[in-house]
Amino acid sequence: MIFKTLTVNNFRVFNAEHTIELAPRRDGVFTKPIVLFGGLNGAGKTSILTAIRLLLMGKRAVGAAVSAKDYADYLTAQINNKAQADESSATASIRLEFSHTHKGKHNTFVVTRLWDIAGKETLTLKLNDDLLDVLTGEQVQAILSEMIPPGISDLFFFDGEKIAELAEDDTGAYLKEAVQKLLGIDIVNRLTDDLDIYLKQVTKDTIDKKSLNQITVLEKEKNQAYKEAQQAQDSAEQIRPRLTELRKAVEHLEAKIQERGGAWAKTKSQEKERAEQLIKEENQLSGATLQELDGAFPISLAPNAIADLITQLEKEQEFKQHQAFIRKFEAATNDLAHSISGKFNAQPEDISSLLSDFVKSQNSASSDDEVRLDISDSDFYRLKANVDSAIDAKKNVTSLMEDLNAVQNELASLSINIERAPDEQELANNYSKLRELDKNIALAKDNYKSYLTNAKEKMSKALDIAKRLEKLFNQQKNEATVVKALTRVEAAQNALGDFSSHLTALRVTQLEDLFATSYRKLARKGDLKLAAKIDAKTFDVSLVDQEGIVINRKSLSAGEKQIFAFAILEALGKLSGKVLPVVVDTPLGRLDSKHRDKLITHYFPEAGEQVILLSTDTEVDEEFYTLLSDKVSHAYEIDFNEKTRCSSVQEGYFWQEAKQMEAV
Repeated sequence: MIFKTLTVNNFRVFNAEHTIELAPRRDGVFTKPIVLFGGLNGAGKTSILTAIRLLLMGKRAVGAAVSAKDYADYLTAQINNKAQADESSATASIRLEFSHTHKGKHNTFVVTRLWDIAGKETLTLKLNDDLLDVLTGEQVQAILSEMIPPGISDLFFFDGEKIAELAEDDTGAYLKEAVQKLLGIDIVNRLTDDLDIYLKQVTKDTIDKKSLNQITVLEKEKNQAYKEAQQAQDSAEQIRPRLTELRKAVEHLEAKIQERGGAWAKTKSQEKERAEQLIKEENQLSGATLQELDGAFPISLAPNAIADLITQLEKEQEFKQHQAFIRKFEAATNDLAHSISGKFNAQPEDISSLLSDFVKSQNSASSDDEVRLDISDSDFYRLKANVDSAIDAKKNVTSLMEDLNAVQNELASLSINIERAPDEQELANNYSKLRELDKNIALAKDNYKSYLTNAKEKMSKALDIAKRLEKLFNQQKNEATVVKALTRVEAAQNALGDFSSHLTALRVTQLEDLFATSYRKLARKGDLKLAAKIDAKTFDVSLVDQEGIVINRKSLSAGEKQIFAFAILEALGKLSGKVLPVVVDTPLGRLDSKHRDKLITHYFPEAGEQVILLSTDTEVDEEFYTLLSDKVSHAYEIDFNEKTRCSSVQEGYFWQEAKQMEAV
């Protein structure tokens, strides 16, 4: 089945008539499966999904057991407000053209559902342009239900709320209901009950009056117990949406607390103590730094100049030492000349002249040197000690400044955190509300369990009475006709039981395999590698990891729960054997980017031959649109007019239209 065009007229936020092309377009030899709708919250994305569900499912799109009056009121509420204001007799309609292939034959259908302000509707069907006006609305709905069984539609047309409900359903009730409807077990059960009724009707004629009265009383008690069990079950089901609302309220309040700085408020007192300690450390480090700066540190600021100074002073020291030596040498020249002349048999005057020449040559060699600064030796060595101290001081100052910067950075971060922490009264009020919501959730869960327990008790009572009735009927099996009927009924019931057991076992195994395949495809690296084990009798679902250990559903992250929900829906859809379009409304709201990437890469492009995706600009943003682009046939943007309070549909997707205008 492929949806070709959808036309809505005065439906919800859409005033007047809007026709939308839904058929996937071809790109060469390939057909791109995804038709993308973009719209802000409240723009009308859900109206597209609602229109498709209402058109194809009729009253069952509103609920399983909706009265005619409630359905009429619902239809009236779907008429566009502006249309009602402009015309008191306004009508609304939905028309869908789609192709459907059955047994190799291709047909085109056009279904139109029209209703007036009183909720009175008309349902018509065209087959290959021929209006089938001989069919009543009930007959047209029966044809649609044959194409898309009510138990199947939720697997292909769903929204983020359905995903959240399935993801948060710790009881497994939703999955159990979906599997039973999908396998048709409810039909087998109804047939078995009908056979019981037939058997009782046949055997009643052979029962004595006393037994008949007893049977009548027991049947009333049994029917009453069944009724009370069903009422308790219905009451439990009514609590489930309330639980979902409460969980959303908790998430909203937690987000508000987080936004207002609740995460920092938990450690506010510790952070204040730490801040006081850091201030003390800052003062100590600042004092130590100033002390270092007040010493020899300034000398380290001019390392080149100081090095040149030391070099010059060393030269001067050497020159002064040399001059001192020459003076002492000159003073000792005469004595030295006489001492040498005695030993070498030379004249003292000659030796003295030779030594004088030597002294002159030494003075000539050092004539370029001069004493400019002329500091004492003690001052020179004191200066060298200060230079060495300056080097150490520079290292100390660097270390102290690093420590001081670290302390100041931590102190700044703590200051921000302390400022972010909300007012204690405001935080107390929010936490008080959160505790109240938790109490309400706990109470709702208790009520839910109580209703289920009551339903179980009433059902057990009904089963006990049924056994007593069966015993009474068995006492009347003497008549040949009754025995013959009983034989046939028992054979039929045994055959139905065997058929149900074999079908269930086969399909449950298939569902487990399909789920494992889907989950592995959608889960990101690092997620739990889950498989599903489904009890073929109770339909209870257990999640197990790769080592066979049962996993508590509550321990899964929000992303893993939603991936689980998508995998279950995909597995159920494949198990149904139906090839239908997939329509998904706002599916990515609670997923992180990595899980979104998996869905966008491996789920939507492969979910069906036609996938209608209804998204906000934050779910399928520019990055994810790029990932999807090679699978997107075309896109629409739903624009809400604040003045008219109505929406319109135009081709393009958020920024895509803006880029096209810039290109022009």
